[in-house]
Amino acid sequence: MKTERQVSFERDGFIVCKEVFTKEEMKTLLEDIKEAQLRDDNDTLTRGSMIFRISIFFKSLKLQQFISKQKIIDLLKDLAGPDIWVRWDQAVAKGPGADTFPWHQDNNYSRLQDTHYQFWVALTESNENNGGLWLQPGSHKQSLPYRRLGHEVVYDGVPESPILITAEPGDVVIFSSFTLHSTTPNITQETRWAYVVEYMSLDHYDPYVEPPYFVVARDGKSSPEFVETYRGKENMMNRLKYQLINWNPDKLVPSLIRKVKQTFGSPSGSR
Repeated sequence: MKTERQVSFERDGFIVCKEVFTKEEMKTLLEDIKEAQLRDDNDTLTRGSMIFRISIFFKSLKLQQFISKQKIIDLLKDLAGPDIWVRWDQAVAKGPGADTFPWHQDNNYSRLQDTHYQFWVALTESNENNGGLWLQPGSHKQSLPYRRLGHEVVYDGVPESPILITAEPGDVVIFSSFTLHSTTPNITQETRWAYVVEYMSLDHYDPYVEPPYFVVARDGKSSPEFVETYRGKENMMNRLKYQLINWNPDKLVPSLIRKVKQTFGSPSGSR
């Protein structure tokens, strides 16, 4: 029998969990985020007073301990399954005057075929005026059309019935990577902070993340460790799926011709 959490997530593409962490825990977490070193310098989304700190858990033991907490695993295991790893994280600061971040599905950024689970944590108050989070219920059931605007991948449509998620520090939203979402401008004089961690089932593969991989749960229990591979990566069907997606006949045909020439030599009379 499905849990209420599973039913809500399958219907809406998200769940809201209030008071998961205390305000004191969020103050400490924000300090840890500000101190953390980036894994690499690949930020392309920072714009004006909207600042992204990307891939910060890799070099921070404090963040690794936070994102592998048992209370987080307990929230996720009904959705992602009992065996979970973290593919990516980011902290987002929307300062005064920060603009809208357009409607999008995260899979159009990650280029993944499988769902990953966005664990969005409010580090500060989040509301309509300071760049709060908006979601479109039910939009997670298919991949939607999009267009590229610079480094942004934007939904090519208009959400029908979006809802605003108001949050206090310590509140959590878990939403599908296929769920349409956006944040609006910050018209206040305070900075709105959120921390987003992307969790995946160990059965699912991300060909774009380099090892080591951070496993956070096995059999529904917190089991943090870095590994060089995992079963989703070793699954040949997963690998084939992305090879077919990235297949480029314009590159493949010349390569085959070179191999034929190397094996059999050039045709008679050719130069």
